[in-house]
Amino acid sequence: MSDTKTIQWEKGDDGIVILTIDDPNQGANTMNRDYIESMGQIVDRLEAEKNSVTGVILTSGKKTFFAGGDLNDLLAVTKEQSVEFAEGIRLVKSQLRRLETLGVPVVAAVAGSALGGGLEITLATHHRIVVDDPKIQLGTPEVQLGLLPGGGGVVRTVRMLGLADALMQVLIQGKPLRPGKAKKIGLIDELVQSPDDLIPAAKKWIGENPEAVQRWDVKGYKIPGGTPSNPKLAMTLPAFPSNLKKQLKGARYPAPIAIMSAAVEGSQVDFGTAIEIEGR
Repeated sequence: MSDTKTIQWEKGDDGIVILTIDDPNQGANTMNRDYIESMGQIVDRLEAEKNSVTGVILTSGKKTFFAGGDLNDLLAVTKEQSVEFAEGIRLVKSQLRRLETLGVPVVAAVAGSALGGGLEITLATHHRIVVDDPKIQLGTPEVQLGLLPGGGGVVRTVRMLGLADALMQVLIQGKPLRPGKAKKIGLIDELVQSPDDLIPAAKKWIGENPEAVQRWDVKGYKIPGGTPSNPKLAMTLPAFPSNLKKQLKGARYPAPIAIMSAAVEGSQVDFGTAIEIEGR
């Protein structure tokens, strides 16, 4: 076993690397400086050793999988530090992109809630397995804090679920989903009954999918439901703002509008450009 500040590395004889996120200085894992530094080191090592790595499993040593961004870090950002903070977010997104394009199957094994940045980490894996526990919450609550999911959540949910479902079921309301509901809409892939079932299920999937890639990295992949250039979607798209207004009960909140804009614009361009649009 080899560790960074917040991520433990354990590689088995089968070549599968189990990465356990476990910040020793906090009760919950958050996307703080130590995490960013640790994930950078982990991705560097995975790339350096990928010829001997057959798969990667991301899991957590905490009761929750990952609590998302560190609000203390966010609240401490001054105007003068805003550019540096934005660069940190770009680094997080770059690390996750390198992870999902590593060339080996990557699985998220989730035994606790994954909200905000925690869910965004799982979206950068090829397969998401979650314990079927009604106490577990999955989602992007950033909108309720006046924020936009900044770790690739907008881009990946749109490419995974389609514009309408990504916006209306995940991004705009920001309400947490139970595992069963998350699987029903396609946000996660597999349910298991117990935390003890996670690693065996993850290893089984890796063994059955040695060439796994993200669906949006497959040549010719089309977003479910199409882009705004699709006639059917083009007919319903103008109704999105009015539906959003109804959901917000007439209040003018900037975050939902920014999320909708990033989702619609991002659906019409390549993945890399969409990620940049999300981070504006």
